[in-house]
Amino acid sequence: NQPYSAVSLTDGLPSLSKHGVVILVRQLRPSCGKIRQMRLILFAITLTFSLAATSRPMATDSSQTIEWLKDLNDQETFRAVKLTEAEQKQIIDQVEATAFDTPDSWESELRVRRVSLGESDGLVIRATKMLCGGTGNCETWVFRRSQGKWLNLFDREAPVISGFGFEHEASAGIRNLLVSAERSVGKENRILFKFDGNFYRQSECYEVDLGSAGDETTHKVACK
Repeated sequence: NQPYSAVSLTDGLPSLSKHGVVILVRQLRPSCGKIRQMRLILFAITLTFSLAATSRPMATDSSQTIEWLKDLNDQETFRAVKLTEAEQKQIIDQVEATAFDTPDSWESELRVRRVSLGESDGLVIRATKMLCGGTGNCETWVFRRSQGKWLNLFDREAPVISGFGFEHEASAGIRNLLVSAERSVGKENRILFKFDGNFYRQSECYEVDLGSAGDETTHKVACK
């Protein structure tokens, strides 16, 4: 007739403490059926927090996980991120030099978001219309702030992609960049870029088949 402790009720269940959850059970005198019911409830709570704490792994041979970013929206403009006219001109001049075409208005074509690149502040800049392909891939740039200037991290034509994200791991102080580009329905190309001290360079390339159940099959290929 002694009360059951939280330890006896959670015996055999995964730990909840690492998910920042503390469960206190006191003065319980349940029947065997109640104990079984409470074990099921605690297991459901554990499973919920375990899934919530899982980040999306990068579908490559790397052990790192990728922080995939949401696509830029129409509210993310040069004005919204509070760039001066001089900064805008500095950025657009570099974008124009590495774009595959020239829109009527760069301000209308481009969307801008501030990001952290590790040891440097950064910008992600995305095209929206003219500099996009038929499969939803759009030309995309990453800039870093150095000595009071914004510097384009691509020295050649910027990649035309559908998704992008950053590893927590950095190269020469700048976080590694992973981009994805849709080839066709259920198929993607992915490229991992690493900073060499001046620019992003292709490090690893993959072809990915996306299953209907959310699974992925990844094949490492030679970078072009």
